[in-house]
Order: sequence, then structure tokens, then C-alpha cells
Amino acid sequence: MDLVCTRCGEPWHVDHVLHDESESFERRGGRIDRCPACPKEMPEHSPEERHRLAAIRELATQLGDDVDGLAASLEDFGLL
Repeated sequence: MDLVCTRCGEPWHVDHVLHDESESFERRGGRIDRCPACPKEMPEHSPEERHRLAAIRELATQLGDDVDGLAASLEDFGLL
């Protein structure tokens, strides 16, 4: 199960985010605000990608610390 960086769109396995390199991620609960793959400058996204990342941000904010629920919801809603 994956989580998605809401800045660059990179998917990351939940275990990697929570355990392997947790200090490499800026996050609140399951919402990843910055990851090791993020470029220094804010990436330019298509309108569709901006919409997808906004939906992920909102879902992650609503689910808070329910990281497993977020990962499952991302799959269920086709946001990966």
C-alpha cells in the first residue's frame, strides 16, 4: 500500500514512509508534504495532476493519523 507526496506526486510504500526513512519526509499523519524525490522548485503539474494531488491532500487531512485507511482509500478511489 502506498502514500503519495502531495507536492511532487511520487508514490511511497507505507512502511518506507513510517519506518525505513521516516526522517526524510515532511508529513502530518498520512499526508506527505515533501519527500526525498521532491525537486527544489515547486514542480509544474498539469491541471489533472493538480486536481489529483488536491484530492489526496484533502483525503489525507480528513483521515489524519489513519495512515492505513488513507493508503486503502487512495487505491479504492484510483488516486495512485
